[in-house]
Amino acid sequence: MNRLNTLRTLMKEHECNAYLISDSDAHYTFYSLSREDRRINWITECQAQCGLALVTLNDIALFQVPSNYFLLAKNEINENNWLIVDDLVQWLYEHELKIDRICYDPRLTPFFVVQSFEKLKSKGYSLYPMSTTNLIDAITINEITFKEHTLTPIWSLDQTAFPGKTSEEKIFELRQNYLINDNNQYTLITTAMDEIAWLLNLRANDMECNPFFYSFMIISTDQLILFTDNPYENLHYDIRPYNDFFSFLSIFQNQNIWIDERTSMSVILNLLYPPKKIVRSPIQQMKEIKNSIELNGFKQCHYRDCAAVCETFDWLETSIKNKLKINEYDVMKYLENCQKQKDYYIGISFDTISANGINTSLVEYAPSIHSQYTINEDDIYYLDAGANYYDGTTDMTRTLHFGNPTAKQIQCYTLLLRAILSIEMNLFELNEKINGERIYKMLQEYLKDLDSSIKHISFGHGVSHGQGVIEGGISISDKYSLANQIDIKPGMVITLEPGIYYEGEWGIRIENVYSIEQNQSNQIYFNPLTLIPYEKKLIDFNYLTEQELIWIKNYHQRCLDNVNGGKWMKHQIENFNLSEV
Repeated sequence: MNRLNTLRTLMKEHECNAYLISDSDAHYTFYSLSREDRRINWITECQAQCGLALVTLNDIALFQVPSNYFLLAKNEINENNWLIVDDLVQWLYEHELKIDRICYDPRLTPFFVVQSFEKLKSKGYSLYPMSTTNLIDAITINEITFKEHTLTPIWSLDQTAFPGKTSEEKIFELRQNYLINDNNQYTLITTAMDEIAWLLNLRANDMECNPFFYSFMIISTDQLILFTDNPYENLHYDIRPYNDFFSFLSIFQNQNIWIDERTSMSVILNLLYPPKKIVRSPIQQMKEIKNSIELNGFKQCHYRDCAAVCETFDWLETSIKNKLKINEYDVMKYLENCQKQKDYYIGISFDTISANGINTSLVEYAPSIHSQYTINEDDIYYLDAGANYYDGTTDMTRTLHFGNPTAKQIQCYTLLLRAILSIEMNLFELNEKINGERIYKMLQEYLKDLDSSIKHISFGHGVSHGQGVIEGGISISDKYSLANQIDIKPGMVITLEPGIYYEGEWGIRIENVYSIEQNQSNQIYFNPLTLIPYEKKLIDFNYLTEQELIWIKNYHQRCLDNVNGGKWMKHQIENFNLSEV
């Protein structure tokens, strides 16, 4: 079946000149979606989980992907059918296709996406919501991939041991600090499952990599309504069926409504009155600043998870030395088995990226059970993995080489390491403007002399506490967005993960998770939570300053002091002998 032709046939039946497909579900869970919600993967036949696609009735089909998915998309999509664009709206603006009816599913399309199309009205483009039919679902209705969501029992976290605050305390703070404001009393409507799970200290296992339950919530100064069909016990809220949510909105009389700009258009279209506020959710603002118990949990879960990574690297290195055939998928499963043995494990936090050789150049490549790429001594290998635990979430990348790396590989790894160290060693004044855009520029400063044709990506994101690897509040990226303009503050937990990628050859990435801390002099600094040794054979020590060498030595001592990394960690660190460099 030619998927694009089948879609275009349906588009004609529904009088669509173009059809817009988002990367979201009804809750703006844009990353690590349930398999049944990965519509953009189905239509593009590409693993890239983030993006925006537009299919026209003629031969044009456009796929917008963020920079970290560009090389993967370029490798996987059929370029005879698809054109990859950096900015879909800008491309349409410049090319003036005169498409007067772009249809979209409002349940799956966030407000900010629709808002971005406003500039196209002057060029003759118009968006039309199709509430009754999702054309992708209509095609795939008989495919097992798009089955109904699986609902699992809701369970409660210990009210203080893990989240640090009870749900009652969080609800009180939300109401007092946000919903009562400027002589107004707002009612917050949230479709984001991570926000609902965080506020209520509840979890479930409806999604493979996110411990959420399918739900919507409406909360005012005196009412909380939870819409869910998941089995539950001892929940003392006004609980209503999941599918009653939109019909309830159509009779909801409140006029002081607050929604996040990521909320689906269906919410706005079903409301009696337009929202009074369409800005960042107050729950998102609350949850991105971790309390002391959450921050301590982050440290503890990283100690355990880093030990699992070290166990995996020990097994992998030993296997290669013994000439055993180990492929990318084998490593992924071995690590997951190690993580499962650790206390408070919930599940992996995203699809593990285990890449060897040419696959490392694809940035976000994930192996399958059919992977036949054997890890060897001749190629670069990197592992990007993480897990959700009751007490925190992890995400790390380490690049290894089991043989003799090239001079170019050593140069690139050294540049990336220096870029990360430049952030770790910096002390920012509390009143400084620190956001994702600034951190991106600081990281890129170390990569500016590379050949401009080489893809180098400095990326980072917020990390949720035990409930999702990407927290939507903060982003470190090259493209201007609301997320990379948000101030980085003490209490946040974020990643730094710069990488360099030679298309069709190899790629290198280093990634750590950091807690943002404040010292006694009111200076802000990045404290690494990821404690896994760096790869000595990929470092050119001639390019490191004395201060950087001391910093690495102290970092490795922290690894030894806190992580049960076994003989692999000890051997990696002993190999450095920094006193002799």
